[in-house]
Amino acid sequence: MIDPETRQLRSHMHQIVEGGKTILKEQVKSEMHQSVVEVGTNICKNIKDAKAEVIYLRKMVAELAAQQGLKIAASGTHPFSLWQDQLIRIDVPSLALDLLVDDAELATRREGWSPNPPSYTSGVLGKYARLAQGAEKGAITNLV
Repeated sequence: MIDPETRQLRSHMHQIVEGGKTILKEQVKSEMHQSVVEVGTNICKNIKDAKAEVIYLRKMVAELAAQQGLKIAASGTHPFSLWQDQLIRIDVPSLALDLLVDDAELATRREGWSPNPPSYTSGVLGKYARLAQGAEKGAITNLV
């Protein structure tokens, strides 16, 4: 949440989340920072549906913010790591995001990594965990 004139962050997350619960139910949540509201889409069938839902969610949060005399801005940083210290290069004109770590370091990181077991093994989330493809394939559910 930002002030429309100064563009400074404003701590009005509580009012936005409470107002949003009526319309957006569990799709709107509070964040650690009082100026940040988190929204999450429902499970979408494809990118087109996901895009439409993100647009809808942002529109609704913008309307809730406007009721408080605020605007929204979409961005992201880690809550306690400095962005300047991250080993990434962002090249917007080329649509590139590069991790600035050599191949040996990446190999070492991959060696020590193993996926966590699913947190949910039953119910709707358990079913989704069993049926969904990986994020690299759009996290679309396999109906087979």
